[in-house]
Amino acid sequence: MLWYLYKDISWERDLKPSLVTANWALIALSFGIGYSATIMRGLRWNIMLEPMGYKADRWTLVHSVAFGYCMNNLIPRSGELARCTLLNRAERVPVDKLIGTVILERIVDMLLLCAVMLLAFLLHTEALNNLLTPAPTDASAPQEKSYLLYYLGIAAIVGLLLLWLLFKYFQSTPIVKRAFEFLRGIGEGVKTITKLRQQGLFWLYSVGIWAAWLLMAYCSMKALKDTSHMSLADTLFFMAAGSLGMIVPTPGGAGAFHGMSVLAFQALGYKGDVGKIYAMISWSLKTAFDIMVGAIGFIIVTSKKVKI
Repeated sequence: MLWYLYKDISWERDLKPSLVTANWALIALSFGIGYSATIMRGLRWNIMLEPMGYKADRWTLVHSVAFGYCMNNLIPRSGELARCTLLNRAERVPVDKLIGTVILERIVDMLLLCAVMLLAFLLHTEALNNLLTPAPTDASAPQEKSYLLYYLGIAAIVGLLLLWLLFKYFQSTPIVKRAFEFLRGIGEGVKTITKLRQQGLFWLYSVGIWAAWLLMAYCSMKALKDTSHMSLADTLFFMAAGSLGMIVPTPGGAGAFHGMSVLAFQALGYKGDVGKIYAMISWSLKTAFDIMVGAIGFIIVTSKKVKI
């Protein structure tokens, strides 16, 4: 994906001039704002642990979240398990319950992503239509699509039936019993949303995380000459599109984020390679920062506990 997008982009002609003229003070500020989102995510995680009777060191939680981001940039979707494992090692919180809280986080983040998409739609209706409108197809395409959905539906039903038969046959085996115990632990983690003692603070952190991501992107936009005139509304639209790209399981969203960034800039009416240049510079710097901070957090957590 990266090769396809950047096969015509030159380091000397396109990327280097943008880096040379960049406002590095704003880039540093964007890193600081981005790390504040990591801190809020760690503090929010602690709120979800309390109803289950666990309370971890706050900086250990933050460093574990940072390590998760680091691992996501190396192995797709490994970060969630990595941060749960690291916190389990440091604080002895059961991994199954930690995974349940992570699933709850993802549900909350998806709800907020929908809210961001709705707000972006209200501010940039035409641009969002340009982004989501599919390419024209011939008359046979709708029929082909309906058949595809039909076959997928049959495959899903057959798959569920096979899983049920396997469960009925192996339900008394030790491995299946252990699997269900693990799933019950995950369910307990997810159900903490109904038992939170600090509901207001939980949602404040949740909204604050997305606000920090927006400001981080806005600062990085302002730092580059070609995107310095982007408004906060433009940045919100870009963040919504980029978040869709991050859903694709590639290391740190590599390729998928860049592709959605290009489409977002095109939907906003920008021509040329502005989207490609911004996406490569912002993603590369953010990825390097996440790996560095995550590695430092891993060293700190595995060497000693940090108290605040």
